[in-house]
Amino acid sequence: MGGFQSKNQFPVNGRAVVITGGSKGMGKAVGKILAEKGANVVIVARNVEKLEDTLKYISEHASKPSFQRFHYISADLTDPTEAARILSETTAWNNNQPPDIFWCCAGSCHPGLFIDVPIEVLKEQMESNYFSSVYVAHAAVQSWINHFRSSPDPNQPAKHIVFTSSVCAFLPLIGYGPYTPTKTALRALSDTLSQELLLYAPLVAIRTHTVFPGTIFTEGYEKENLIKPAITKNLEEGDGGQTPEQVAAASVKGLERGEELITTNGILGVAMKSGMLGGSNRNGWGLVDTLMSWVVVIIMVFVRKDMDGKVKAWGKERLGER
Repeated sequence: MGGFQSKNQFPVNGRAVVITGGSKGMGKAVGKILAEKGANVVIVARNVEKLEDTLKYISEHASKPSFQRFHYISADLTDPTEAARILSETTAWNNNQPPDIFWCCAGSCHPGLFIDVPIEVLKEQMESNYFSSVYVAHAAVQSWINHFRSSPDPNQPAKHIVFTSSVCAFLPLIGYGPYTPTKTALRALSDTLSQELLLYAPLVAIRTHTVFPGTIFTEGYEKENLIKPAITKNLEEGDGGQTPEQVAAASVKGLERGEELITTNGILGVAMKSGMLGGSNRNGWGLVDTLMSWVVVIIMVFVRKDMDGKVKAWGKERLGER
């Protein structure tokens, strides 16, 4: 999907968007851009004071202040019960209609050498970066399917779930043992859902996307550097980094083009995404693996189309039985 589309594949004007981790960093920058494009925005985070300040900032950038609406919810996204509450509150706020878009920006990074990091931190990283998005996505999809089961409308603008991963999901890097697996899991979830949600195409179109930023200059990044191994900093020197505003702008442009996997840091990110074997070890000298990857890249275009077609047909038949 994407790459050859001229039509905006991510319309937000007049639509309700929920942004988790929306009180600072990338989430805050995303909220500003979407407000400028006419969206009604709900931001979710823990700290009420930051939420209030950010909501004021985002609302000041509304393109149509008299018509757009803004709201915040304080929630701990690592608690699975909170996703249902967020869905319920935002649906009531949105005139009893489930929100159109969920953008999961919440997360944190705790770098360190694997054996030096306590097990509790490894668990916290998975909860913060993976499950916080899983809970929201699960609740969102259930809400959309239940809502449109009684009145299918596959021709309306697609609903969207946007995950925020990292270029670490394409390339192993020492010092990110606690973090990289959580972001790789998000990529795998998004890939799986992009096919599975075709089952419900007769009811409503639902699309999943994953954004893969590199270094983002935030308060969190400054804290990471205080505990990051020196070798990790050394290997990261080639990544010039981006501001949250730059990452948000590149992400939105990719979504508007219809891309599912979106890199934000120029040709470096595109190259890393294109060669997903990346820095993984090959067998022997890697000649067979590398040649095979070139062939598979072409073959998989046709395999995926065939698989998706079978999923759509099975979903249509399955929904017809109910």
